[in-house]
Amino acid sequence: MKIHLHLLLIACLAFTAAAGAADAPQEILAPSWFKPTFLDFRDEVKEAAAAKKHLMIYVGQNGCPWCKKLVEINFRDPTVVERMQKNFDSVEFNIVGSSETVWTDGTRATEKALAARLKVRTTPTLMFLDERGAVVLRLNGYYEPQRFIVALDYVSNRDYRAQPDFQAYLKSRGITAEERNSRVTP
Repeated sequence: MKIHLHLLLIACLAFTAAAGAADAPQEILAPSWFKPTFLDFRDEVKEAAAAKKHLMIYVGQNGCPWCKKLVEINFRDPTVVERMQKNFDSVEFNIVGSSETVWTDGTRATEKALAARLKVRTTPTLMFLDERGAVVLRLNGYYEPQRFIVALDYVSNRDYRAQPDFQAYLKSRGITAEERNSRVTP
């Protein structure tokens, strides 16, 4: 009888653990070509600048369908991958993560607190930083690959210096501007 109760208890615990795992948000992994990071963005900016690249920070979260689409479609598109690897050091952090970060101004915070400080309210959010650590473009939400490539070119060609309003930049190229909050200050 004792053995049966013991086996029943083990079976219940296994079932509970499996049910809990099924409720957990699906993990979304960044591509292998993203840089490993200690989340010290001062160092990340310096390394990107030394390589004559911009830093691209992807802010996502597990279970986010638009993050999944970004990773599975955009980050696998050969044109996107080629441009990103050539012109950007890419890193990620989790909007609800608990790892410690150091922002470009030296402020320390958890990933979640940094996301709140940067007013990241949606995922995915992509921030592109120049060699000084200034955000030169921020994309809130998902962009289809064709529009995403335009954003990559806007940053890598430093077109933000002449046109700090990305939506106006898109419009000048005949592309509809749907996303808000992409204005930058050079």
